[in-house]
This record gives sequence, C-alpha cells and structure tokens, in this order.
Amino acid sequence: MSRSNISMMDLPDEMILAIWNKLSKIDVLYSFVGVHQRFDRLVLDKTYTQSIELINSNVKHKHSMIVSILDRFYSYILPQIHKFVESLTLESISMERVLSVGTYHHLRKLTIIKIDQEFALCHFTDESPFSEIFKKQITHLTVSIIDAEPTSSLIDLTTNIFARIFSLFKNLTVLDFGSTGRRRHYSRLKIFDPSLMICFSPNIVHLRIGVDTFDECLCLLDGRLNYLRRFVVRISKIYASKLTIDNRVLTNLKSFSLTSYIETREYDSQVVVLLRRMVFLEELTLRLNVCDRLTFVDATQLNNEILIHMPRLQTLTFNIITFIKTFNGTNRKTINNIQYTFYNGKNHQLVYYVDFYARGKAQSHIYSIPYVLNDLNNISSNFPGGLFSCVRDISLIDIEFPFEHDFFLKISRCFPLLTHLFVLNIVSQKHKRPSQLNTTDQISPIVEFPHLISLRISQGCIDYMEQFLIDTNTHLPHLVELNIHYEHLLIVTENFTRNATRRNCVNVQHLISDRLLVHSKDFYLYFPNCK
Repeated sequence: MSRSNISMMDLPDEMILAIWNKLSKIDVLYSFVGVHQRFDRLVLDKTYTQSIELINSNVKHKHSMIVSILDRFYSYILPQIHKFVESLTLESISMERVLSVGTYHHLRKLTIIKIDQEFALCHFTDESPFSEIFKKQITHLTVSIIDAEPTSSLIDLTTNIFARIFSLFKNLTVLDFGSTGRRRHYSRLKIFDPSLMICFSPNIVHLRIGVDTFDECLCLLDGRLNYLRRFVVRISKIYASKLTIDNRVLTNLKSFSLTSYIETREYDSQVVVLLRRMVFLEELTLRLNVCDRLTFVDATQLNNEILIHMPRLQTLTFNIITFIKTFNGTNRKTINNIQYTFYNGKNHQLVYYVDFYARGKAQSHIYSIPYVLNDLNNISSNFPGGLFSCVRDISLIDIEFPFEHDFFLKISRCFPLLTHLFVLNIVSQKHKRPSQLNTTDQISPIVEFPHLISLRISQGCIDYMEQFLIDTNTHLPHLVELNIHYEHLLIVTENFTRNATRRNCVNVQHLISDRLLVHSKDFYLYFPNCK
C-alpha cells in the first residue's frame, strides 16, 4: 500500500486517538460523529466525552460556521453523549439549550462563562429547571462575569451572584468565582454587612475569588467555611480593617494565595497578622505592592516575621515590591543580589534588587526563583534578568532612567512567551537606533516578541512608541491590541503613511486611545483589521 493512499480508516485506534488529542474536541466530535461506526465507537466512548468545552473560542471558524457547528451539537451530538459527561464548560447564553438535551446524571463539574444579572436571576434560583442538577450534583463550579470595568454596579452584581450560588449549590466543594479577569478587570465581592452573610455551602474546601477589600478576605476566614483548605484571593484594596476579628489559628487551611496590585500601607498591621494565624500552612503565594514602610520587605523580614510561624510550609512563591518615599539609609548604591528564605528545613534562593531615586525615594523588588507566577510587574531598568518561561504579563516602569534598545532585547529573551506588555517611562532614550539600517551596520539585533498580543504604552516619552512600532527596532507579528496616546501615534506613523511602522500595525484589531475620532481613509488602510 503506497503512503499516498493511506486514509484515517487505515490507522490503528491508538494513532487516531493520538491525532484527535491534538485537535479541538469540538471539531473532532463535529467532524467524525455519524461518519462511520468505527469512528463512533472511538469518539462516543465515555473516556473521550467525560469533559466537554462547548465555547465559541474553541471553534476556529467564521460566525456562520460556528452557528452550524453548535446547532449540530445541540440536535445530534449532545443527545448521544450527555450520559457520559462529568465536566462541562459553556457560555451562559447557551446553557439552557445545552442542559435541556439530556439528564447529565454524571455531571459534577460545571464552568459557566459570561454571566450577567439577567442570567443569575433566571437560573440561580429554586425555580430554575436545572435547580436539581445544581443542588444535588454539582461539586465543582467555575463562573465568570461578563468582562467590564470594575464599577459599583459590577460589584453589586458580583455580590448578588455570590449569595445566590451559596444558597443554591448545596454540595459545592470547589468554587472558582470570577477569577478569569486580568489585572485591571475582574469581578469582586463586597460584603456590606458581615452579620447578614450566611454561607450555605459549608463543605467548600477550595475557594478562588476576587474581593473588594481586606475585610471581605477576613470575613471568609471567620469560621463560616469550616472545611476550607485552599483559599486563593485577589484583593482590590488592602486598608486597615474595620472589623473586630477573632484572631484564632486557621487550623484547616493548608494553602493560601494572596494577590493585590494596589499599594498598601497595611502590610505589617493586616497582612502579616493574618499570615501568622496560618500555622498549619503548607503552600503560600504572595503578590503584593507595599508602601510607606521604614524598611524594605526582604528575606530577613520574611524569615523573622512570617516564615518562622509556619513550621509545615513546603512551598513559598512570592513577588513583593516595597516603595519608600523617604529612605533614611546611608547606602544609596544600587542593590542587586541573591538572598535566601528559610523554611522546610532548607534555604531557598530569591532575587532582591533596589532602585534609589531622587529626593530620597527608593523601591525594592523581591521574588522567589524559579519564578512560576504568570505575571511580573514594576520591572525597572535595574532588572537583573533571568528566564521566566511561565510569565505572560509584565509591566516595565521607570521614572528616572531610560529603557534602551538593549534593555528591550533582554526583556524579550527573559520572557520568551510574553503576551501582554505595559510600558511607562518619561525619560528619553540616550541611544536611539536609526530608522534606516544598512546591512553593514554593527548594531544590536531587532527585538522579537513573537507571542505578544497586547501592548499598552503610557503617555510619556514618544521614544517608546517608536521603539515598538518601527519595524527595524521591534517585530510584533501577532499584535492585536494596541493602547496608546493618539497624538504620539499620529507623529510616529506620520499620519498613517509611514512604511517603517506599518508592519507592526497591520494585524491590530483593537486600538485603544485617549481620543474618540472619526478616522481617515489612511487610518483604515493602515489598520485594515481594526474593529
């Protein structure tokens, strides 16, 4: 048999399944169910259909094709596999149609994307046709609210949905609530009266949630979630607590993750005090921006104030920035060294560096290595480097020293899988590259960000827009979102006529700027994919 005549039917089952496992499950089910009995035997097997992700982003086709594919799922495929499904991911707009096609007796894990107020009022009630599934079957629930600015109405919506979930889903053990937003956009819970918040799902052992203030975090740890073992919380603002808290030891908590990107003055009075209650903790993750301390948060502070109270700690992951407005130390030389934390009977390496600025200001940055978090913020020109294969989102910020071309070259090599980048610098580059290069020029190579999809350049020095948009400086083959100052964009692109900046703009679909304008014909030729 010649190689050119081999078809799917000639392959062994193991090879077919290996091929399918590299493809979207939606595409496989759509393409092979009903084609041949052999394919049906493989693709309709319960081991293949236990977990289904039925969301539009998994269907790589035009809108009309997506509608056709989903219609076939509703009418033909789901009625054949619903009895095997244990985990289901879907968008809120399609949930009613999906759950109506079968009984889903084995469904235990449910993920619902893009929930809004109308959906919650309709479906998170005892009157919902799916309330029995919600009450008796679902043990793992993940929900995300429609992405929006974190306004007071969004906070109210989040709080309402949270209360309805705890009232309806009686058997929940794992709840991931609204954690899918990015750094600046995520839903968060607000508890207006802690005495009225009654949790009806006491079996929760794993909770991931965003909250408005530190008080909500303390409320959720006040004992009403008796069996909570893993708590992942993102806090918008850490202020001094207004609550009277029983500072008893959290005996059941084994894993804790705290993220807060807004600067806090209450690190010692709130965060450290809470962490000292977690004496049985085995895993700890911290992302914090600290300000107005007299000294930097460093290895000595972590060891003496926190880690000494956690004798069972096995894993520590952290990224902590400290900003001091008036530094009283005598040594103002740049600090860049390796320090060590001590836990689990061992020393563990960390990176620690400090930037000293004018008028007595200083900023320190300390993080664990190897670095396993997905973001790294407030990177300065003093950044020591390293390899950060897990990081997808970074911010580059410096107010006194420029970012030169070689710095961006270092960043591209340190973060090979970077997808989101924010740049803020008000200082002009001292060593700008010429926009026209000869092949004989001895100059640094072009900066490559092969995976970058979102770039935000703060209104500051125009040099950094030139650095990223001129194609002899930087190559951005997959950039789809550009957030910039519009006047700078006009200058750098020469009113959308400059060839040197065209290549990095051609794939942009979302242009976000400080001005709303009726764009010219040249603009649309320059940004042909802009929506």
